[in-house]
Amino acid sequence: ATTEIYTLSLHDALPISACRITPLYEHGNNCNPMRVIWFLINLALSISVCSIPIIAVGWFDKEKYYTGKLIKMWARWVIWSTGIQYEIDGLDNLNLDKQYIFMSNHASALDIVLGVAAIPSNIVFLAKKELFRIPFFGWAMEAAGMIKIDRQNPEIARKSVSEAVETLMHSSFSTLIYPEGTRSNGEELLPFKKGGFILAIRTQLPVVPITILGAGNVLPKGTLAI
Repeated sequence: ATTEIYTLSLHDALPISACRITPLYEHGNNCNPMRVIWFLINLALSISVCSIPIIAVGWFDKEKYYTGKLIKMWARWVIWSTGIQYEIDGLDNLNLDKQYIFMSNHASALDIVLGVAAIPSNIVFLAKKELFRIPFFGWAMEAAGMIKIDRQNPEIARKSVSEAVETLMHSSFSTLIYPEGTRSNGEELLPFKKGGFILAIRTQLPVVPITILGAGNVLPKGTLAI
């Protein structure tokens, strides 16, 4: 599989220097309770409002075109509620008529919504099976074509990858993968899981590495700092 370059840079809404990313909260120690409450209210509201049309449309939307637009609307709503802004570099490297396997680093709970909002392609992503158990949210994920991964059972995980291969080879949408498998501390990458690379080899789709900069200061692992 070929490789192309794509970079997503995240910064806070406050003014920043042109040569560095400045987080509002250092290491999540200064979490603003009102900002967190506002975010959680909007998260619950956006899931409630957007899940219903996604579920209704998703079962009939084979190429996930309309479902993808609804998911992007949800992702942008969630990002708006955090008060952050983001910049994207490298879109000129993409051909929107092609399928890709996007692979991103993972240091924040916001990485998924950032990827969905920022990537212009219509995408589905591989997600841990636990997320599919969440009422409405999990149902919407399934209707939207998201691929369930059982990280605890290697045999089932291999079957999930095989299903993902078949899905991608008989569709026009791309996929988004976080090869670390879980959130890192933001300082260094975790060892990569092999599933995404097997997917790339078997589908022969080009791999697009995504670098998300600064997101580790927003909803990092173990905190609600925004």
